[in-house]
Amino acid sequence: MKYAIISDIHGNLEALESVLAEIDRREIETILCLGDVVGYGPNPNECIKIVKERTEITLAGNHDHAPLGKIDVSYFNPWARRAIEWTREHITEETREFLLELALKKEMDGFTIVHATPHNPHEWNYIITIGDAIKNFPEFRGQVCFIGHSHVPMNISLGNGDTCKIEKENPLTLADGFRYIVNVGSIGQPRDLNPFSAFGIFDNETLVYELVRVEYDIEKTQSKIIASDLPDFLAERLELGQ
Repeated sequence: MKYAIISDIHGNLEALESVLAEIDRREIETILCLGDVVGYGPNPNECIKIVKERTEITLAGNHDHAPLGKIDVSYFNPWARRAIEWTREHITEETREFLLELALKKEMDGFTIVHATPHNPHEWNYIITIGDAIKNFPEFRGQVCFIGHSHVPMNISLGNGDTCKIEKENPLTLADGFRYIVNVGSIGQPRDLNPFSAFGIFDNETLVYELVRVEYDIEKTQSKIIASDLPDFLAERLELGQ
């Protein structure tokens, strides 16, 4: 089966719609969402409505929990805190109820999905280095764990002899004897200096993973952010991919 794996939408409706159009073009029916549907962007309720209708599984991210008061927001930067406050004020009761029910981690058919890390996912730590990855490989079953959270696509493998390295091939074929942690990037706020939305496609029969980039109407999203009285920085960063 082919899965489209999306993450970190962050209330960016234009980006989400463009990604879903690409998923439909590729005729992929099963969509998994790794969380952070809201936060930063101006359309939290609209994004939740679409995700609720289109995904088979949606997990919780830290920006999904923050507006609900489920986590301490003091560690967020000032722009993120303002966006959390704004989101808390603007989400509907239906959105709130949906977010409250989301799980943190899910074991699938041969792979694992989680927003941040398979080890203590509620602590919202990051996997951005080889050292981070090594600590997390024992914490999931199966050959591969798909994550988001950092907004930076990355594939890290652990091979025979405990050799851990970053894999740069795309598409990436999972090799026998290797395990993988794969970051699918962000739909709504990429931070790898590429402003195009990122998501992943995984075929669990051929064991091939592909990172896909999709262009969307950044200017429209920027205008809506500014009109919504969210911090201008959240609009500016979109065109820079950071």
